[in-house]
Amino acid sequence: MKTEAFVADWKRKEVSAIQEFIQSSDVVGLVDVTGIGAKQMLTMRSSLRDLGVRLRMSRNRLLKLALANASKNKKGMEQIVDAFEPRQIALLSSTAGPFKVFQMLMESQTQAPAKGGEIASYDIIIEKGPTAFPAGPIVGEFQNAGFPAAIEKGKITIRKKHTAVAEGDVISAEVAAAITKLEIYPITVGMQLLGAFDGKTFYLSDVLNIDMDEFRGQVQSATGQAFNLAFNTRYFTGSVMQPLLSKAHRDALAVAITTAYPSESTIKALLSKAHGTMLGVAGHAGDGADDELKEMLGNAASAAVAAPVEEKSSSDDEDEEEEEEEEVSEEDAVSGLGALFG
Repeated sequence: MKTEAFVADWKRKEVSAIQEFIQSSDVVGLVDVTGIGAKQMLTMRSSLRDLGVRLRMSRNRLLKLALANASKNKKGMEQIVDAFEPRQIALLSSTAGPFKVFQMLMESQTQAPAKGGEIASYDIIIEKGPTAFPAGPIVGEFQNAGFPAAIEKGKITIRKKHTAVAEGDVISAEVAAAITKLEIYPITVGMQLLGAFDGKTFYLSDVLNIDMDEFRGQVQSATGQAFNLAFNTRYFTGSVMQPLLSKAHRDALAVAITTAYPSESTIKALLSKAHGTMLGVAGHAGDGADDELKEMLGNAASAAVAAPVEEKSSSDDEDEEEEEEEEVSEEDAVSGLGALFG
Protein backbone atom coordinates (compact mmCIF):
# COMPACT_ATOMS: atom_id res chain seq x y z
CA MET A 1 0.00 0.00 0.00
CA LYS A 2 1.40 3.36 -1.12
CA THR A 3 1.65 5.91 1.67
CA GLU A 4 1.05 9.60 1.03
CA ALA A 5 3.87 12.01 1.79
CA PHE A 6 3.25 14.12 4.84
CA VAL A 7 2.98 17.85 4.10
CA ALA A 8 3.23 20.23 7.01
CA ASP A 9 0.13 22.33 7.57
CA TRP A 10 2.13 25.57 7.49
CA LYS A 11 3.35 24.74 3.98
CA ARG A 12 -0.22 24.26 2.74
CA LYS A 13 -1.22 27.61 4.23
CA GLU A 14 1.87 29.30 2.79
CA VAL A 15 1.19 28.00 -0.73
CA SER A 16 -2.45 29.05 -0.44
CA ALA A 17 -1.45 32.57 0.66
CA ILE A 18 1.08 32.90 -2.18
CA GLN A 19 -1.49 31.66 -4.68
CA GLU A 20 -3.96 34.28 -3.48
CA PHE A 21 -1.20 36.92 -3.78
CA ILE A 22 -0.61 35.88 -7.41
CA GLN A 23 -4.25 35.72 -8.45
CA SER A 24 -5.03 39.17 -7.04
CA SER A 25 -2.17 40.79 -8.98
CA ASP A 26 -2.43 42.59 -12.33
CA VAL A 27 1.27 42.05 -12.99
CA VAL A 28 3.35 39.27 -11.43
CA GLY A 29 7.14 39.46 -11.54
CA LEU A 30 10.01 37.22 -10.60
CA VAL A 31 12.70 39.08 -8.65
CA ASP A 32 16.24 38.08 -7.70
CA VAL A 33 17.02 39.44 -4.22
CA THR A 34 20.28 37.57 -3.69
CA GLY A 35 22.88 39.39 -1.59
CA ILE A 36 20.63 42.23 -0.44
CA GLY A 37 21.15 42.98 3.25
CA ALA A 38 18.26 43.34 5.67
CA LYS A 39 18.71 47.11 6.02
CA GLN A 40 18.80 47.70 2.25
CA MET A 41 15.87 45.33 1.75
CA LEU A 42 13.71 47.26 4.21
CA THR A 43 14.56 50.56 2.51
CA MET A 44 13.77 49.24 -0.96
CA ARG A 45 10.55 47.51 0.07
CA SER A 46 9.35 50.69 1.75
CA SER A 47 10.05 52.85 -1.32
CA LEU A 48 8.44 50.31 -3.66
CA ARG A 49 5.38 49.94 -1.46
CA ASP A 50 4.73 53.67 -1.87
CA LEU A 51 4.71 53.08 -5.65
CA GLY A 52 2.18 50.25 -5.46
CA VAL A 53 4.69 47.39 -5.66
CA ARG A 54 4.48 44.51 -3.18
CA LEU A 55 6.91 41.65 -2.58
CA ARG A 56 6.28 38.13 -1.39
CA MET A 57 9.24 36.06 -0.21
CA SER A 58 9.22 32.35 0.60
CA ARG A 59 11.03 29.15 -0.25
CA ASN A 60 11.55 28.72 -3.97
CA ARG A 61 9.85 25.33 -3.97
CA LEU A 62 6.70 26.79 -2.39
CA LEU A 63 6.72 29.74 -4.80
CA LYS A 64 6.91 27.35 -7.76
CA LEU A 65 4.08 25.22 -6.39
CA ALA A 66 1.84 28.28 -5.89
CA LEU A 67 2.62 29.47 -9.43
CA ALA A 68 1.80 26.06 -10.86
CA ASN A 69 -1.55 26.07 -9.04
CA ALA A 70 -2.31 29.64 -10.16
CA SER A 71 -1.49 28.82 -13.79
CA LYS A 72 -4.57 26.57 -13.92
CA ASN A 73 -6.70 29.74 -13.85
CA LYS A 74 -4.21 32.10 -15.53
CA LYS A 75 -2.83 30.64 -18.72
CA GLY A 76 0.78 31.67 -19.33
CA MET A 77 1.66 31.88 -15.65
CA GLU A 78 3.68 28.67 -15.98
CA GLN A 79 6.30 30.64 -17.96
CA ILE A 80 7.35 32.32 -14.71
CA VAL A 81 8.31 28.93 -13.27
CA ASP A 82 10.59 28.33 -16.25
CA ALA A 83 12.46 31.59 -15.46
CA PHE A 84 13.38 30.47 -11.93
CA GLU A 85 17.08 30.48 -11.14
CA PRO A 86 18.92 28.81 -8.21
CA ARG A 87 19.03 32.07 -6.26
CA GLN A 88 17.06 33.80 -3.55
CA ILE A 89 13.82 34.61 -5.36
CA ALA A 90 10.79 36.73 -4.49
CA LEU A 91 7.48 37.34 -6.24
CA LEU A 92 6.42 40.86 -7.13
CA SER A 93 2.94 42.29 -7.52
CA SER A 94 2.06 45.59 -9.18
CA THR A 95 -0.69 47.46 -10.98
CA ALA A 96 1.94 49.12 -13.22
CA GLY A 97 3.09 47.54 -16.49
CA PRO A 98 6.21 45.35 -16.72
CA PHE A 99 8.35 48.11 -18.30
CA LYS A 100 7.41 50.58 -15.58
CA VAL A 101 8.08 47.99 -12.89
CA PHE A 102 11.55 47.35 -14.31
CA GLN A 103 12.35 51.07 -14.18
CA MET A 104 11.05 51.35 -10.61
CA LEU A 105 13.28 48.48 -9.47
CA MET A 106 16.28 50.12 -11.14
CA GLU A 107 15.54 53.40 -9.37
CA SER A 108 15.14 51.65 -6.01
CA GLN A 109 18.73 50.42 -6.05
CA THR A 110 20.80 51.56 -3.08
CA GLN A 111 24.42 51.60 -1.96
CA ALA A 112 25.82 49.04 0.48
CA PRO A 113 29.17 48.67 2.26
CA ALA A 114 31.80 46.37 0.78
CA LYS A 115 32.71 43.21 2.67
CA GLY A 116 35.82 42.30 0.73
CA GLY A 117 36.22 40.28 -2.44
CA GLU A 118 33.96 42.44 -4.59
CA ILE A 119 35.09 44.08 -7.84
CA ALA A 120 35.13 47.89 -7.76
CA SER A 121 32.80 49.29 -10.42
CA TYR A 122 34.54 52.67 -10.23
CA ASP A 123 37.62 54.29 -8.65
CA ILE A 124 37.14 54.45 -4.87
CA ILE A 125 38.83 57.69 -3.85
CA ILE A 126 39.63 58.91 -0.34
CA GLU A 127 39.66 62.70 -0.18
CA LYS A 128 42.38 64.69 1.59
CA GLY A 129 41.47 66.20 4.95
CA PRO A 130 40.57 65.43 8.57
CA THR A 131 38.23 62.55 9.39
CA ALA A 132 35.62 62.41 12.14
CA PHE A 133 37.82 60.07 14.22
CA PRO A 134 39.94 61.22 17.16
CA ALA A 135 43.48 59.94 17.62
CA GLY A 136 43.37 56.20 18.30
CA PRO A 137 44.00 52.71 16.95
CA ILE A 138 41.81 53.36 13.88
CA VAL A 139 44.75 55.21 12.31
CA GLY A 140 46.55 51.85 12.20
CA GLU A 141 43.60 50.25 10.35
CA PHE A 142 43.68 53.04 7.79
CA GLN A 143 47.45 52.64 7.34
CA ASN A 144 47.09 48.86 6.94
CA ALA A 145 44.57 49.55 4.18
CA GLY A 146 47.21 51.69 2.44
CA PHE A 147 45.67 55.07 3.28
CA PRO A 148 48.08 58.01 3.88
CA ALA A 149 46.67 58.53 7.36
CA ALA A 150 48.28 60.38 10.27
CA ILE A 151 47.31 62.10 13.50
CA GLU A 152 47.17 65.89 13.31
CA LYS A 153 45.76 68.21 15.98
CA GLY A 154 44.20 65.29 17.83
CA LYS A 155 42.35 63.90 14.79
CA ILE A 156 43.05 61.25 12.22
CA THR A 157 43.75 63.00 8.92
CA ILE A 158 44.15 61.80 5.34
CA ARG A 159 47.27 63.67 4.23
CA LYS A 160 46.60 63.55 0.48
CA LYS A 161 43.99 62.40 -1.99
CA HIS A 162 44.24 58.64 -2.38
CA THR A 163 42.76 56.02 -4.71
CA ALA A 164 41.91 53.17 -2.37
CA VAL A 165 40.79 50.79 -5.14
CA ALA A 166 41.00 51.31 -8.90
CA GLU A 167 38.05 50.45 -11.11
CA GLY A 168 38.02 46.75 -11.92
CA ASP A 169 40.27 45.74 -9.00
CA VAL A 170 39.24 43.51 -6.11
CA ILE A 171 38.32 45.24 -2.86
CA SER A 172 40.34 43.66 -0.06
CA ALA A 173 38.86 42.97 3.38
CA GLU A 174 41.18 45.59 4.95
CA VAL A 175 40.13 48.30 2.50
CA ALA A 176 36.46 47.30 2.81
CA ALA A 177 36.57 47.71 6.59
CA ALA A 178 38.41 51.04 6.34
CA ILE A 179 36.13 52.67 3.75
CA THR A 180 33.05 51.48 5.64
CA LYS A 181 34.30 53.41 8.67
CA LEU A 182 34.53 56.46 6.40
CA GLU A 183 30.93 55.79 5.32
CA ILE A 184 31.90 55.02 1.75
CA TYR A 185 29.50 52.40 0.37
CA PRO A 186 30.72 51.38 -3.11
CA ILE A 187 28.47 48.40 -3.77
CA THR A 188 25.23 48.99 -5.66
CA VAL A 189 22.56 46.52 -4.59
CA GLY A 190 19.08 46.15 -5.93
CA MET A 191 16.38 43.73 -6.93
CA GLN A 192 16.82 42.24 -10.39
CA LEU A 193 13.59 41.65 -12.28
CA LEU A 194 14.06 38.33 -14.08
CA GLY A 195 10.72 38.54 -15.84
CA ALA A 196 7.16 39.81 -15.53
CA PHE A 197 3.74 38.51 -16.64
CA ASP A 198 0.93 41.00 -17.36
CA GLY A 199 -1.83 38.44 -17.82
CA LYS A 200 -1.13 37.98 -21.53
CA THR A 201 2.60 38.15 -22.18
CA PHE A 202 5.66 37.11 -20.19
CA TYR A 203 8.53 39.59 -20.63
CA LEU A 204 12.12 38.63 -19.82
CA SER A 205 14.52 41.18 -18.34
CA ASP A 206 16.49 41.69 -21.58
CA VAL A 207 13.28 42.90 -23.25
CA LEU A 208 12.36 45.18 -20.36
CA ASN A 209 15.81 46.75 -20.04
CA ILE A 210 15.48 49.73 -22.38
CA ASP A 211 16.66 53.33 -22.21
CA MET A 212 13.38 55.21 -21.70
CA ASP A 213 14.82 58.58 -22.78
CA GLU A 214 16.19 57.09 -25.99
CA PHE A 215 12.95 55.18 -26.59
CA ARG A 216 10.87 58.33 -26.01
CA GLY A 217 13.09 60.22 -28.47
CA GLN A 218 12.67 57.50 -31.09
CA VAL A 219 8.88 57.57 -30.68
CA GLN A 220 8.83 61.37 -31.01
CA SER A 221 11.03 61.19 -34.11
CA ALA A 222 8.85 58.48 -35.66
CA THR A 223 5.73 60.53 -34.88
CA GLY A 224 7.20 63.57 -36.60
CA GLN A 225 8.21 61.55 -39.65
CA ALA A 226 4.77 59.92 -39.84
CA PHE A 227 3.11 63.34 -39.64
CA ASN A 228 5.32 64.70 -42.44
CA LEU A 229 4.56 61.68 -44.62
CA ALA A 230 0.80 61.98 -44.03
CA PHE A 231 0.90 65.73 -44.64
CA ASN A 232 2.92 65.54 -47.85
CA THR A 233 0.86 62.65 -49.28
CA ARG A 234 -2.43 64.34 -48.28
CA TYR A 235 -3.42 61.37 -46.09
CA PHE A 236 -6.41 62.62 -44.10
CA THR A 237 -6.33 61.87 -40.38
CA GLY A 238 -7.37 63.81 -37.30
CA SER A 239 -3.77 64.95 -36.76
CA VAL A 240 -3.13 66.38 -40.23
CA MET A 241 -6.61 67.58 -41.26
CA GLN A 242 -6.31 71.06 -39.73
CA PRO A 243 -2.78 71.76 -41.09
CA LEU A 244 -3.89 70.53 -44.54
CA LEU A 245 -6.96 72.76 -44.49
CA SER A 246 -4.83 75.71 -43.38
CA LYS A 247 -2.40 75.11 -46.25
CA ALA A 248 -5.26 74.68 -48.72
CA HIS A 249 -6.74 77.96 -47.48
CA ARG A 250 -3.44 79.81 -47.98
CA ASP A 251 -2.86 78.24 -51.42
CA ALA A 252 -6.41 79.09 -52.53
CA LEU A 253 -5.99 82.71 -51.42
CA ALA A 254 -2.69 82.93 -53.31
CA VAL A 255 -4.29 81.54 -56.51
CA ALA A 256 -7.33 83.81 -56.17
CA ILE A 257 -5.18 86.92 -55.64
CA THR A 258 -2.83 86.00 -58.50
CA THR A 259 -5.79 85.48 -60.89
CA ALA A 260 -7.64 88.54 -59.50
CA TYR A 261 -10.61 86.39 -58.49
CA PRO A 262 -12.88 88.71 -56.41
CA SER A 263 -14.41 87.32 -53.23
CA GLU A 264 -15.03 88.41 -49.68
CA SER A 265 -11.64 86.96 -48.66
CA THR A 266 -9.62 88.51 -51.49
CA ILE A 267 -11.29 91.80 -52.33
CA LYS A 268 -9.30 93.81 -49.77
CA ALA A 269 -5.96 92.43 -51.01
CA LEU A 270 -6.98 92.93 -54.66
CA LEU A 271 -8.03 96.55 -54.08
CA SER A 272 -4.79 97.21 -52.21
CA LYS A 273 -2.80 95.69 -55.06
CA ALA A 274 -4.77 97.72 -57.65
CA HIS A 275 -4.25 100.88 -55.61
CA GLY A 276 -0.51 100.24 -55.49
CA THR A 277 -0.41 99.61 -59.25
CA MET A 278 -2.33 102.82 -59.85
CA LEU A 279 0.15 104.79 -57.72
CA GLY A 280 3.00 103.22 -59.68
CA VAL A 281 1.49 104.41 -62.95
CA ALA A 282 0.68 107.84 -61.49
CA GLY A 283 4.31 108.22 -60.41
CA HIS A 284 5.26 108.50 -64.09
CA ALA A 285 2.65 111.20 -64.80
CA GLY A 286 4.83 114.02 -63.47
CA ASP A 287 2.99 117.36 -63.54
CA GLY A 288 0.08 115.66 -65.27
CA ALA A 289 -1.12 114.25 -61.95
CA ASP A 290 -3.80 116.20 -60.12
CA ASP A 291 -3.46 117.43 -56.55
CA GLU A 292 -5.21 114.39 -55.07
CA LEU A 293 -2.83 112.01 -56.83
CA LYS A 294 0.17 114.08 -55.80
CA GLU A 295 -0.98 113.92 -52.16
CA MET A 296 -1.37 110.15 -52.41
CA LEU A 297 2.09 109.82 -53.94
CA GLY A 298 3.54 111.99 -51.17
CA ASN A 299 1.88 109.92 -48.45
CA ALA A 300 3.12 106.71 -50.07
CA ALA A 301 6.68 108.06 -50.20
CA SER A 302 6.53 109.12 -46.53
CA ALA A 303 5.19 105.69 -45.54
CA ALA A 304 8.01 104.02 -47.47
CA VAL A 305 10.62 106.07 -45.57
CA ALA A 306 9.02 105.43 -42.17
CA ALA A 307 8.53 101.70 -42.75
CA PRO A 308 12.16 100.62 -42.06
CA VAL A 309 12.12 102.49 -38.74
CA GLU A 310 8.95 100.82 -37.56
CA GLU A 311 9.84 97.43 -38.97
CA LYS A 312 10.46 94.75 -36.37
CA SER A 313 14.02 93.59 -36.38
CA SER A 314 13.53 90.56 -34.22
CA SER A 315 13.29 87.19 -35.95
CA ASP A 316 11.09 86.08 -33.04
CA ASP A 317 8.42 88.58 -34.14
CA GLU A 318 8.52 87.15 -37.66
CA ASP A 319 8.11 83.68 -36.19
CA GLU A 320 5.12 84.89 -34.21
CA GLU A 321 3.50 86.25 -37.39
CA GLU A 322 4.12 82.92 -39.12
CA GLU A 323 2.62 81.06 -36.18
CA GLU A 324 -0.43 83.33 -36.23
CA GLU A 325 -0.80 82.65 -39.95
CA GLU A 326 -0.50 78.92 -39.28
CA GLU A 327 -3.10 78.95 -36.53
CA VAL A 328 -6.13 78.99 -38.82
CA SER A 329 -9.05 77.07 -37.39
CA GLU A 330 -10.72 74.34 -39.38
CA GLU A 331 -13.92 76.40 -39.47
CA ASP A 332 -12.12 79.44 -40.87
CA ALA A 333 -10.35 77.33 -43.48
CA VAL A 334 -13.59 75.73 -44.67
CA SER A 335 -15.47 79.05 -44.74
CA GLY A 336 -12.58 80.63 -46.67
CA LEU A 337 -12.68 77.89 -49.31
CA GLY A 338 -16.44 78.26 -49.59
CA ALA A 339 -16.14 82.00 -50.07
CA LEU A 340 -13.53 81.55 -52.78
CA PHE A 341 -15.26 78.94 -54.86
CA GLY A 342 -18.92 79.66 -54.21
